[in-house]
Amino acid sequence: MENRLKCVVSNKRELEIEHQLDADVLFLLGSLPKYDVHFLDLDGEIKSEQIEKKIRDAGYEWNEVLLLAAEDRTLESGKRIGLPVVAFANSEKREQSYKAAEVVVEGFEEIDFYFLEKVFQRKHGIPWRVIETERTYLREMTVEDLDDLYEIYAQPGITDYVEPLYEDREEEKEYTKAYIQHMYSYYGYGMWLVCDRQNDLIIGRAGLNIQEIEGTIELEMGYLIRKEYQRKGYALEVCTAILNYAKKELDFQKINCLVKKGNQISEKLLEKLGFFWESEIEIRGIIMERYIYLL
Repeated sequence: MENRLKCVVSNKRELEIEHQLDADVLFLLGSLPKYDVHFLDLDGEIKSEQIEKKIRDAGYEWNEVLLLAAEDRTLESGKRIGLPVVAFANSEKREQSYKAAEVVVEGFEEIDFYFLEKVFQRKHGIPWRVIETERTYLREMTVEDLDDLYEIYAQPGITDYVEPLYEDREEEKEYTKAYIQHMYSYYGYGMWLVCDRQNDLIIGRAGLNIQEIEGTIELEMGYLIRKEYQRKGYALEVCTAILNYAKKELDFQKINCLVKKGNQISEKLLEKLGFFWESEIEIRGIIMERYIYLL
């Protein structure tokens, strides 16, 4: 069973500025019960064994808890017992390194339960569910998904216009591990799995990558839908959602889509989405049509 965030622990005093919690912190802590998450005040306890005991006495396991703190000694204690750790850069706490933290926040204006949940999930290797559409959802992939991906990529015609997976599954597994660690963790986005909301079946891949195009680092969209779901509007539905996500969440001016020459179905889809043809370019020895969407 996957771990689930059930408790946020902190020393309230570490979150205080001028001896009080500001409205954003109070709102965050007050909103947690709505998501069935409990807040636990450590009451000044900062040692690993003290934090562990406090958690156990409250009826929680270490893998159900996230620590929010502003002092290195508390952050380091939480890290030692395996907790996901969020650091608050409290202006009243000088000379803190925050080296033990997964993430550092400077304020709580935009910090909500979903932010904390994503930090928790990243720590425990739980794939993020990033985008939802009417019929699908997009989530991060795991190495456990490779059998399904190989089954999709083996379908007739799937690799006519996209790169195949590695023939050696161990090589693909190592590539996937590195991709999860470096792409998802560093950028927060990447190529995701497209899943049917009704049955959780993986029906393809779609998402955003970083690509060097003519000497410039660019944002690129890619997509692939399994055979039995093609020609039913899924690609249009998913790609529309990805474009909306990029507009809202990412700081880019445009999105590229590189289409292998002759892929007329994809070209028509891109035109429907509002892309325009830019140029013909060569990527790793393959002639591609470059389409651009302005964000």
